[in-house]
Amino acid sequence: MRLVINNVVLFVGILCLYLSFSPPINAADGNNPLVAQACEKVKAKDLCISSLMAEHASKSADLAMLALISIKVASNNGTNTSFYIKKTLDTKKLEPAVEQNFQDCEDNYISATQQLDGAVSSLASKNYKDTKMFLESAIDDAITCDNGLRKMPGNQLELPHRNIMFRQLCINALDVVLFLTTS
Repeated sequence: MRLVINNVVLFVGILCLYLSFSPPINAADGNNPLVAQACEKVKAKDLCISSLMAEHASKSADLAMLALISIKVASNNGTNTSFYIKKTLDTKKLEPAVEQNFQDCEDNYISATQQLDGAVSSLASKNYKDTKMFLESAIDDAITCDNGLRKMPGNQLELPHRNIMFRQLCINALDVVLFLTTS
C-alpha cells in the first residue's frame, strides 16, 4: 500500500510540475483537437478519445501531456483492478484453480503498475525508448494475466473484462506515445 501511495505522490508531483511549465492551448469549445489527432491511429479510437477527454487536463494539453494522461488513465485502471483482485481474494471463496489465477494476476498487476510508473518517469525525461519499453512490459503483464484467465473456470467473474480494458488502455497509451515520437 505504501508503494502505491508513493507512486501516486510521484505521479502527481510530476504532473503538477509539467502543468506549471506547459503552455495552454486555445480550446474555446472545451475540446482539444490534439486528442482526436493523437487517437487517430489507435485501434480502440473511441476508448482513447473518451478516456482522454474525461480528464480535465486534456482540454489544454499538448501531445506530450496527452501521452502522460493516457499513461495515467491506464495506471489508475490498473490500480483499481489490483484492488478488485485483492478484495476478491480476501472476501470470496474461490475454487483453487481460480484463486491461483487471481494470485498470478495480482502479481502481474503489481508488475504492470510499476512498469507504468517507469513509463511516466521516462516520458517526463523525454526518454521515449524506455517509455515504450515500460509500456510494452505492462501490456505483456496484462497478456500474461489474460492467458491464465482464458484457461480458468469462473470467467463469470469481472476480472477478465477488467483485464481486457486495462490491456487496451495500455495499448492506447503506447500508441499515443508512438504518435508523439513521430510528430
